[in-house]
Amino acid sequence: MGRYTRALAVSTRDRWLAAGLVALVVAAYLPVLSAGYVWDDDRHVTANAVLTAPHGLAAAWITLDATPQYYPLTHTVFWLEHALWGFAPAGYHLVNVLLHALSAVLLFRILVLLEIPGAFLAAAIFGVHPVHVESVAWVSELKNALSGVLYLGASRLFLGWALGRERGDARPLFAALLFACALLSKTVTASWPVAMAIVLWWKTGTVERRAALWLAPLLALGALFGGITHHLERTQVGASGAEWELSLLGRLALSGRIVWFYLAKLVWPYPLIFIYPRWTIDATSILAWIWIVGVGAAFVLCRRLSRGAFAALAFFVVTLAPALGFFDVYPMRYAFVADHFQYLASIAPIVLFAAFLAKRRWTLQAAAALVVALASLTAVRATAYRDEETLWRDTIARNPSAWIAHNNLGILLAEKGRNDEAAAAFARVLALKPDHAGARANLGYLQELQGKPAEAAATLTLAAPDRPGDADLRVHLVRDLIATGRFDEAVAPAVEAARLRPDDPDILCDAGTLLARAGRTAEAIPLLERAVKLRPGFARAQANLDLARRVGYPRDPR
Repeated sequence: MGRYTRALAVSTRDRWLAAGLVALVVAAYLPVLSAGYVWDDDRHVTANAVLTAPHGLAAAWITLDATPQYYPLTHTVFWLEHALWGFAPAGYHLVNVLLHALSAVLLFRILVLLEIPGAFLAAAIFGVHPVHVESVAWVSELKNALSGVLYLGASRLFLGWALGRERGDARPLFAALLFACALLSKTVTASWPVAMAIVLWWKTGTVERRAALWLAPLLALGALFGGITHHLERTQVGASGAEWELSLLGRLALSGRIVWFYLAKLVWPYPLIFIYPRWTIDATSILAWIWIVGVGAAFVLCRRLSRGAFAALAFFVVTLAPALGFFDVYPMRYAFVADHFQYLASIAPIVLFAAFLAKRRWTLQAAAALVVALASLTAVRATAYRDEETLWRDTIARNPSAWIAHNNLGILLAEKGRNDEAAAAFARVLALKPDHAGARANLGYLQELQGKPAEAAATLTLAAPDRPGDADLRVHLVRDLIATGRFDEAVAPAVEAARLRPDDPDILCDAGTLLARAGRTAEAIPLLERAVKLRPGFARAQANLDLARRVGYPRDPR
């Protein structure tokens, strides 16, 4: 009876601690609940046809290109959220916060199972550490929050079974199912079988055969899903080109710097930036190899210190593997690192740190002060995600070289009609990245709106060769050239626009009119005839067609 009462008391205590973790996380993330959408949230939510089309949900599962990335379980949750509260952002943010809180609770339960000192402190630090704000406050990163819960749920079931603490032959099967669901949410979880092997080796000194027999096929499953994601990143998302052309040696040198970067942000989370500066990697420089040599030295030192320290570092590096630069992902275009990439990997250093403090018998007041300080930093950092303009301005303030932030801010300002500010933003993009044809085109459009057709024509002329399939750019260029009386120069872009948009009667009319005016009547008449055919009663096209047939060319293309 005494043992039963004691076990019941511990269980009750753990429930209260779990409730405290949830309350702590929600309190730290309160600013997020009134935030809106940022960056690519439109692709995942507000402009995602999967959420609104009649067969959108089925398409998310059976086709690879229905969503930005093939994470069908994540988009199923988005679909359910949309069914419940439409596009109101508060609901999406609340789900992310609660999932993160649940991950903190699951981590606490795993650490109790493993009898690791400082279990609650580690879970609390994980729950309120500011490096995780990006994963929680950014709606699109439901991928991280959802896959994290499934990853940790699988870990709790599998470790309880593998360590013999909990009986039930179904436990590893359920763990495998949760792992598969984690992969369907985000394939960064593919390293879970290796992570479990590391934990078992740390705890028992070996990986028993029965555990290995479960982990081996799951490792193959993770590799399969990881390969699919890598393929889609290159062929569908666009992770290919000059920005990703790194040598194997360059990637190896880069990986060492990435490891130390993430460790440093855990120790000193300032500044946290949505888009970090993109490093220049020179594999021929001795300095570039200091980082990877340092990683190797850290493994040697940790192995000498304790098996726990070595296991923590191994878990950290293995879990970071998809983000170490060896696999091309689209964000590498802007930066090699991002806070949300270390969401799961951060667990190991945090647990090691909390265990160290627990063994040094830190006072409750000191531990509470640390958690409160981190929670306060998280609440402050979360305000940067209030809306898209706030996020881009915060990014620019912390990383003025982030051309993508200037570009996206410019687009946002242009949509709000703040043309002068938008033009300045695009000019800054071109100063940082002169080959950015999109920013140059946008600057040209703004110059046109500002009543500067000559400047707009010059800008769009420079942008046109880098945007060969952009009919809209050529339409604007034609308009600006005509406005400045440069009719002959307008012919080529007008003809190109007509080729790109053969079913647009306005574009066909403009091209035919300019061709006729230039004396190229034989080319002009078919375009004008097609314009009239596409839009019966098109007076301007008909008048210019009649004039072209009668006298050779119309006098005024306008």
